[in-house]
Amino acid sequence: MKIVSWNVNSIRSKEDKFLEFMENFQPDILILQELRAMPENLSMFLRSILNYNVLFNPAKKPGYSGTAIYYKNSVNLNHLTNYLGIPILDDEGRTIIGGIDKITLVSLYTPNGNRNEERLKYKLNYYQEIFNYIKKLLNNGQEIILGGDLNVAHTELDLFDPNGNRNHSAFLIAERKWFNDLLDLGFYDTFRMFEKSGGHYSWWHMRDPERKNNNGWRFDYFLVSKNLVSKVRNARILRDVFGSDHCPILLEIDL
Repeated sequence: MKIVSWNVNSIRSKEDKFLEFMENFQPDILILQELRAMPENLSMFLRSILNYNVLFNPAKKPGYSGTAIYYKNSVNLNHLTNYLGIPILDDEGRTIIGGIDKITLVSLYTPNGNRNEERLKYKLNYYQEIFNYIKKLLNNGQEIILGGDLNVAHTELDLFDPNGNRNHSAFLIAERKWFNDLLDLGFYDTFRMFEKSGGHYSWWHMRDPERKNNNGWRFDYFLVSKNLVSKVRNARILRDVFGSDHCPILLEIDL
């Protein structure tokens, strides 16, 4: 099964590239972040892709945040929800949860903490609440795939200038500790199962649209719980797919 995550940074402005990607790549499941649109504002082509079902989770604020999940008709995705009953996980359209047999897929678009101290605090609170939620799933014996734009560079290998960004949100000690705490729960960073070197990123500044300078950050991840590690077949960054300041990432897993 091919599962893809992509921060599209406004899906309406990327419609042609997005539909082209779907037609050519044919992921079994695609989780999207930063839609910046209400479902009713989207074209019929985005709301009804042939052979796919879709669930949107728009933010209450128009033109802001928002996530979606597309999945093939042949995929038995159940217990699908965009509402958890936890305000900070629900209010900005950042979280979608679904089940595939005994596996729980947790799709996230974590907040950006760069704007000001208040937003950084909001981000850290979001991190804590999703950590608590995931820990409960693990304690209940769930197998978990956690994917999306996590808005953090985990180690110095995951951004182009670690020394110059130590006081920059997305590389702060508190943010990286959250990631480490997930690993301590028993999660594995699937990309690092196959690639140990640096220089591999999933986000680049819009000033370098062709990514030639490779001054990027790795913000996008698929993590799997320990009880799924043996089923992981591949994890890649699809660097050559354009259309956003992020590129898609891929998880191939036996399900």
